[in-house]
Order: sequence, then structure tokens, then C-alpha cells
Amino acid sequence: MKVTQEKLPRSQMGLNVEVEGDQSQKTYEKLVRDYMRTARIPGFRPGKAPRQLVLQFYGKERVKAAALGELIETSLKDAIAQEAITPLAEPQLRESFDEVLGRFQPGQPISFKAAVDIQPEVTLGAYTGLTIKHDDVPYDPATVDEQLTKYQQQRANLVPVEGRPAESGDTAVINFAGTKKADGEPILGGSAEDFSLELLPGKFIAGFVEGLIGIEIGETRILDLTFPEDYAQAELAGQEATFEITLNDLKTKQLPELDDEFAQEISDGDFETLDGLKEFLEKQARTEAEDKTRANRDAAIVAAVVAGITVELPETLVSREVQFLAEQTARNLQQQGIDPNQIFTESNMPRLRESLRTDAESRLKRTLALAQVARVENLVADEAGVVDRVAELQSEVDENISQSALTNYVREELLTEKILDWLAEQSTIELNPKEADLVVTDENASPALEPPVLQDESVAQVPEPEGTDPVVPDESDAEPVQS
Repeated sequence: MKVTQEKLPRSQMGLNVEVEGDQSQKTYEKLVRDYMRTARIPGFRPGKAPRQLVLQFYGKERVKAAALGELIETSLKDAIAQEAITPLAEPQLRESFDEVLGRFQPGQPISFKAAVDIQPEVTLGAYTGLTIKHDDVPYDPATVDEQLTKYQQQRANLVPVEGRPAESGDTAVINFAGTKKADGEPILGGSAEDFSLELLPGKFIAGFVEGLIGIEIGETRILDLTFPEDYAQAELAGQEATFEITLNDLKTKQLPELDDEFAQEISDGDFETLDGLKEFLEKQARTEAEDKTRANRDAAIVAAVVAGITVELPETLVSREVQFLAEQTARNLQQQGIDPNQIFTESNMPRLRESLRTDAESRLKRTLALAQVARVENLVADEAGVVDRVAELQSEVDENISQSALTNYVREELLTEKILDWLAEQSTIELNPKEADLVVTDENASPALEPPVLQDESVAQVPEPEGTDPVVPDESDAEPVQS
């Protein structure tokens, strides 16, 4: 068998395969014998029917096509092994099967063309001596008070409201029904009875909550509203609707006192005093601010390195990444109480696929760029650190996750951290100036600022698609204390 390689676009390797006549004959004869052995022809026991009768029974062209299919499959497998190619997927013919079949004669040489996706070649641009600018996320003492307020809201009791209409922040118990203004048809998922709604902006489409401020118990209001143009349900996007809403009951939150007893309750006894809880929350907030600042630095570094690379992404990798993102997006939607089938509709799929494809290509470029830096600079994860980190995570991860999978995940995580730290050491790291620091001394002059480096929050984070709010969204709970 003779194999000639040919580089193709999109990280494909072209294979021109020439199979000798004796091999094509062997493959054909083997298949004929298989047919003869298994054929069930009336009047003959299995394996006893004559060759010509078997070929006539199954059809010579059908047998020939089956032989060619097997010949192509085995030849491509042998060609990949012979040429020491590491494929990302099964090779595919570059011409139609019927064209090859038209040239195929058992006992005669046969040639065909195929292509296979291979690991892409990454050419790095400048990745050392860079000037990296990123945003600083300073610790804000107000975050401690904000978190304590969230905990209060979480433990709040709802008490009836008497003698006044609805105000922002109240919880309204309502009946509502929505209809399309164009044809008066009911809106799917746009009605409920005795539904509890906290009167805060963003809970429903624009104007819904605002239209209930000042409503009295027992009062019915008619609201004419418009769904956003980017609404997830395409049939409602930009559509005008009418909602009939009746207030059945009205409640307000009674917050618990911020004291030591509250601290013990909210932390399940981990903290005896409110001061101890505050100290923990402050430490947690400082760590979070540092992590966000580092994430900004890392994102800026990655963006700068990716901007200089040259790579052709194979379709196999892109398709796999799109599938991964789609599955992760579906899981995220389910965790929010949203049925993914409402988002992944036939009308939405082209837009979603394009969005996911863009994200997939960006993620792949980031991963490939960092991997190439590690390869060129011989950077590897510290195995002792991997062992220690795996031991830390053992009690936290799902018991169904295998030891090898957890170890590989940790190894990749620690290697990524090492690569980013190494790149930071080879670069000049600067913080972007804050708005308050921009002083213009010349009234006619503008601040001389360089364009900031584009930042992407995280290599591993999956962005949620825009416009996925349902008509009736779930309310989110405050985060639990983690000590």
C-alpha cells in the first residue's frame, strides 16, 4: 500500500491511498466466503450454496460495494498507523463512495483520497516581554454588611401588611394571566394563581413589577407591556402583551436582629459571636477580591498571548467543544429551574449554535496557546502538589468521580496556574487607572490612555445565553456561609 500525505486547511491531513491489486482481491474473496458461509438460500444448507448462486442472491454490485467499504476502512486504519498519524476522529473520504466504486475492480489496484482531522499546529507570537494591563478589584468593606443583609433576608419572616398599598420590596400574592395583544391568545407560562412575587425590579419583564406599586389588596390592574427584543422565546420577542393582575394578599419582610444568636443560627454553630462571623466574612471578601484581581490578570495575559498565535482549528475539536458548551448550558438552565427545551428550540438553534461556536473557538485558542507555551518552555505540574491537592478535594467531590479523572483535572488546573504565573513573571504587569485617577490638566486635551487589553473572565467558565428569563423566573436564594 502506498500512502501520500497532503496538508489541508483547517488542520486536516489529506491521504492519497493506493491499494495493490492482490489486496483488493483478498478483501473481495474474503467477503464472498463470508456471504457463502452465512447465506440462507432455499434448498441449500448454510454454507453449501454455490458461489454464483450466492452472488446472484445478494447481487454482485452489493457484494462489491461491501468489499470496497471494508477495503477502505482497513486501508485507512493501516495508512494512519503506517504514517504515524494521531487522528482526532475517523478519516473521511474526500470523494463520493460511488465514484470510488465505479473504479473498483477486484484484483486491480484501487486508489482513493481521504482526509483526517489532526492536532492543530500552534505558532506562538510574542509571549514574553509583554505589557499587561488589567483591572484591580479592591476589597470593599461594604460587602460584609451586604452579605449580612442577604442572610437577614434569607431568614426574614413574612408578616401581613395592613393599612397601606404595595411598596417596593413587599411580597405580593397575585393571580395573573397574560395574553398576546395581537390575537388575544393566552401566553404559554404567562399565568398563575396565588403566586408570590417580591416587588423588586427584574423579577418579570420590564413594567410588570413597577405596575404593581401602589396596588391595594383585592384590586385588579391591567398592564400593557412589551417583551424584550432578545427574549428567549422567539415567538414572544418584541411582542406586545396584556396582563390582568389581581392582588390577593400583601406581606412584608420582618428581618431578624443582627446579634450573636443570629450569627450562631446562620452558621450552624460555627461562629459563637457576630464579631466572629464578621471577621470570617471580611477574610472571605478579601480573598474573593484577590481572586478576582488575579482572574483579571490571567484573562489579560491569555488574551495577549492568544492575540499573537496562528492556528487553524479542526472541525472535530470545534464540534466537540460546542457540544460540551451546549450540555453545560443545559445543566445551568436546569439548575435555575428553566426547562432547556424552552431555550433550545428549532427557531433559536441557529443563533445559539453560532454563539456557542464563537465561544468554543475562543476557548480552544486559549487552551492551545497555553499548552504550546508549556510545551516550548518545558513547564509541567508539580506532582507533589497534585497529590496534595487531590487529597484536599477527595472529601468534597462526587464519589462517582474516578481517582484518575480527579487527578487529571487537578494536574491540568495546577499546570494552568503555573503557566500563567510564569507568563506574568516574563511580563510587565500594570493596573488600569481608575476613573478618579484620570486628571485632565488641559481643558482641550483628552486623557492619553492606551486601549485596554480585551479580557475574558475565565478559560473554563461557560457564559449563559442572553435573554433566557422565563415569564415566571425562580427567585434566587442567598449564598450559605462556608467556613
